[in-house]
Amino acid sequence: MKKALFLSLALFVFACESEGPEPEVESEILEVQEQVSDEAVSVDGEQEIFLVVEKPAQFAGGHDAWNNFLKNQLTYPAQARQMGVEGRVFLTFVVQPDGELTDHQLVRGIGGGCDEEALRVIKESPYWNPGQQRGKKVATRMSLAITIKL
Repeated sequence: MKKALFLSLALFVFACESEGPEPEVESEILEVQEQVSDEAVSVDGEQEIFLVVEKPAQFAGGHDAWNNFLKNQLTYPAQARQMGVEGRVFLTFVVQPDGELTDHQLVRGIGGGCDEEALRVIKESPYWNPGQQRGKKVATRMSLAITIKL
């Protein structure tokens, strides 16, 4: 069965403890348009990790809950504020069949402590609802972009 898949966009703004204008942060699950198949990537001959699935993984509680989690957990790094660092931090991670997030990787960062903060928050994320392929829960690789603006 072939279907085009679009992963959704989540936006949020969070308040910062330091003075000055509140930084604006926006997060999005990167949009993917590919054909759904039963093919998966094998890591070292072990578990298969799907890149595209019929039902994508999502944060437990949906996008609003994800936005609230990020709003409460992300802290704009003081070094980034002092240096005026803004931009997008790109991350990938795998949502396991049990919902645990593993294999957290920074794909492209912006420095000033923003990269480390984004990775920290993803690593502390509670379990997600796993992706499904043909009705079976499967490991799914997700890509995430977090835009940080002063």
